[in-house]
Amino acid sequence: MKKLLPLLILLAGFEGIAQTADTLYHEDFETGGTSFTLNTADMNGSAGTTGYNEWVINDAYDGGTGQLVCLGLPTTFTVPNTQSQPVGTTGGSSTFYMHITSDAATAAGIYNCSYLAANGLCGNAEYNFTAMNQDINVAGYDSVTTTFIWLCDGSQNIYGELYYSIDSGSNWILATGGTAQYRNQPTWANKAVTLAIAPGTTTFRIGFRFVNQVSLAANDPGFGIDEIHIIGKTTAAAPVAAFSVSDSSVCANTCVDFTDLSSGNPTSWFWIFSGATPSFSTAQNPTAVCYNSPGNYPVSLIVNGPGGSDTLTTSTMIVNAIPGAPVITVSGDTLFATPGFATYQWSLNGVAISGATNSSFVTTTGGVYEVAVSDSNGCTAISASIIITTSIAAIDDIPVYLYPNPASDFIQLQTNARVTSLSISDLAGRKIKQFSPASNKEIIDVRDFTSGIYVITITTENQKQFHQKIVIQ
Repeated sequence: MKKLLPLLILLAGFEGIAQTADTLYHEDFETGGTSFTLNTADMNGSAGTTGYNEWVINDAYDGGTGQLVCLGLPTTFTVPNTQSQPVGTTGGSSTFYMHITSDAATAAGIYNCSYLAANGLCGNAEYNFTAMNQDINVAGYDSVTTTFIWLCDGSQNIYGELYYSIDSGSNWILATGGTAQYRNQPTWANKAVTLAIAPGTTTFRIGFRFVNQVSLAANDPGFGIDEIHIIGKTTAAAPVAAFSVSDSSVCANTCVDFTDLSSGNPTSWFWIFSGATPSFSTAQNPTAVCYNSPGNYPVSLIVNGPGGSDTLTTSTMIVNAIPGAPVITVSGDTLFATPGFATYQWSLNGVAISGATNSSFVTTTGGVYEVAVSDSNGCTAISASIIITTSIAAIDDIPVYLYPNPASDFIQLQTNARVTSLSISDLAGRKIKQFSPASNKEIIDVRDFTSGIYVITITTENQKQFHQKIVIQ
């Protein structure tokens, strides 16, 4: 079994999970960013321009020097340039973007991404929120991924946050996605946040909050956002392996058929049949899988589909041993078979004898007798033939049996004497066939004979002859 492991690993990973991704929304702020409402009161945000920092949309990247009055004292401040956007951004490296800026910087003619840090003296803690003002229908998708580029240096107490809403912005939920606080990033960076959304959601929105809490040290730039995409994703369900078998408890040397019952639209199948021939199959519904040796054997099915793969292994097959052939013994006119079998069926000249279903049988007619038996598992065996003669004189003292009569395909010869020659003639005396049998049990092929009556002549080693008419249909 260890030799199968690499193959099973290969098959289990043959197909990855398939996902359908649709872009439901894109905002690059090149046309004013009208899908966002800036400086809302959501999440304790400073509504409108009531705060000393606010969200704006522009294409300003240059910093500068300005002055503000704090505690009655003029203080000079410097705003560094905002990094140009990455190559490939819609609108170029100096594209429009949504970002925080301070009233003090704006008053000094500086419009790029900056903020006035809350220090408890010149500015107190405040929050600034910007939110989408239109709903996105994400019904029918398993998850929603929001991607954007961002920057924000800030500090431990000054950072950006991403929120989402599933009720048109009435309630907002913090989206972590591995990043709860967007800070310590003075250069543009990519971000993708995947959210598991309740099925049927038609009122999805996102929003951003700038958190500006009292901090003794902080750095520009403030929170800046661009190139927002909302992508709906649907993941195909992985198939679930299941199957049935035509018979799960069989006798040795039996073939069975398997039927795939897997769900989830599998596209490929790999079966492993331990102890069987064949031992592998890639058919959806394998047939003629043969078990020749007794034992209990597992069956494995690996299915692959657009959503992944699944493996099912069951202890399905019970293979029972074939019983030993019964032995017939003769006592007078009675035949006795080996006792202990579940069923018996005696036959004469290849035809089952009605009602002869005991372990013994009293003969009344000469001929070739056999007994078929089965054990408690239903497995069968047939005895060797035994010839019983009741009127030797009638056949010139030679016990010879030819059957069936009439025949269509084959005639079976059985005799206790050694046959040296056998010929078949038509009623006109023409020999149609002649040969020397290899043993006293011979199967004669008459499939090429024309229908009619023929005479079979048998000559034994003591030169006695036996003549028998036989009908060929």
